[in-house]
Amino acid sequence: MSLHHLPVTVPCNLCGSRDNIVLFAAGEAQINQVVKCKQCGLMYASPRRDADHVEIAAWGDDPNFDVAEKNPGRIDKERLQTRDYAETRAMLNKLYPQRGKILEIGSSLGFLLKTFRDDGWQVLGVEPDAILVRYARNRQGIETINALLEDAGIPDNSVDVVVMLHVIEHVPDPVATLREIFRVLKPGGHLVMETPRYDTLMFKLMGRRERSLSCDGHIFFFTTESLRRAYERAGFETHKLEYVGRSLTFERLAYNLGVVSKTPGLGQLAKKLFDVLGLGKSKLTINLRDMQRVCIRKPLEAAGSGRPVGEKPVAAVASKVA
Repeated sequence: MSLHHLPVTVPCNLCGSRDNIVLFAAGEAQINQVVKCKQCGLMYASPRRDADHVEIAAWGDDPNFDVAEKNPGRIDKERLQTRDYAETRAMLNKLYPQRGKILEIGSSLGFLLKTFRDDGWQVLGVEPDAILVRYARNRQGIETINALLEDAGIPDNSVDVVVMLHVIEHVPDPVATLREIFRVLKPGGHLVMETPRYDTLMFKLMGRRERSLSCDGHIFFFTTESLRRAYERAGFETHKLEYVGRSLTFERLAYNLGVVSKTPGLGQLAKKLFDVLGLGKSKLTINLRDMQRVCIRKPLEAAGSGRPVGEKPVAAVASKVA
């Protein structure tokens, strides 16, 4: 779907209010206008292009497209970032010594699920991009459903763990997405979710230049509190909260410098400098505490979907692009 559909005005996803203040006009921080709800403080894009805002990779669905050949940088990036979740894997392995079934929403190329499979888990991905699905299936041997979560046909109470990393900020109705996850999780099951956070010193200092805010695909901008309110509305309870960073190459760092400066030329200059110094492909981990990773739990006594009677799920899943 295109980002150039007519803008759609939406209410607050947490409280339903349409009373908000404009934080950044359209084109100032990103393609959409960014507002803050006066009632509950949730930040989100409104009006926004594409009411359902599912992000499909720009290469379309060409059956002959080879990610390894055409976009090796994406493969390198996702392979590198699996190391960021080593502690999370260890935590889940401890919680589930007998392992079980783990579902990743927005599973992309399948690198993270492969590490869980190596740990003894039964793994399943849900990914709307057909090209990414083909790579995960054919190159990684990962069972992946090419669909949105609500169309994937996953039974109630059938999954032990769900992982959803840098997806919730892309979906049109985060609370509905969380309720759909609640439905498929077994009672006592866990969801690990990661998303940028905006109650940080970095956001206060950077404002419209903050890197994650600048991504046109992001339409929700959570603080620790607003994310907690969203998942508690869906029926979850907190197991663990941590503020984390990301692994990246100096080449990717140069790109991010171009993003936050709103000056692509600066990013290109930084890349040339890092290449001259022989650092381009070198790896580093930066933790500015601007990402929140939560492990939340479906209560043992819970059953069914957790969705109010008669409410239709509108959860949508985006490819990980952060």
